Amino acid sequence: MFLDVRSDIVIDAPRERVWEYLADFGRHTEWSQPEHHLRIQPPSELRPGATFTSIGNELTHDWHNTATITAVVPGERLEFVASHDGSSWRNFFELSDSGSGTRVTKGENFVSARFPMIVLVAVLSPWLTWESKRVFAADLARIKARLER
Repeated sequence: MFLDVRSDIVIDAPRERVWEYLADFGRHTEWSQPEHHLRIQPPSELRPGATFTSIGNELTHDWHNTATITAVVPGERLEFVASHDGSSWRNFFELSDSGSGTRVTKGENFVSARFPMIVLVAVLSPWLTWESKRVFAADLARIKARLER
């Protein structure tokens, strides 16, 4: 796989509280990278197969995503696959206990793309990996700040 990125942080909050915050897709705009100007229409239900839409700006382009929730394990894992312009990306959060807090892992991996996007992803993969790690670390720091207030 070209792209398999993950970053984690320990948040001084109980796992249930962290889960409730991350599982509320409407709140993702509170911590997402500000330059992405994320706009999201959350799913009506938190279950595998539920869909939602989002628009985010990256590389000077508005990406219109249709996402399908693929895994919901309360308190442990939330996963969805976002698709746009013939490409698909798996995004996930994993939660685990860490001392008196919660370790949160945010990850993304490339699933598929059509030509020419597949070529673009392959060529830009080293930069995309670096940039995604930077963005994930900042996102997680904002989540931590919100939950530890």
